[in-house]
Amino acid sequence: MENSKIKYISKRLVERGSKRALKEASRRAMASNGYVVVVKDGWVVKEFLNGKIEKLEELAKPNINQELILD
Repeated sequence: MENSKIKYISKRLVERGSKRALKEASRRAMASNGYVVVVKDGWVVKEFLNGKIEKLEELAKPNINQELILD
């Protein structure tokens, strides 16, 4: 198998595994704590087991016109 295909398969497997692990961790946190803290629509929010959402803090909007200078 080509080296580039091996990298693609590895990357894809890592992405899938990561998504599954994060979903499972979120499910377990929700079950044990009754809520999880996530980012949704530009806000840090607390999502409760009953579906209620509490906004905690709005995230700062990035300045897309800002220049990046690397030293």
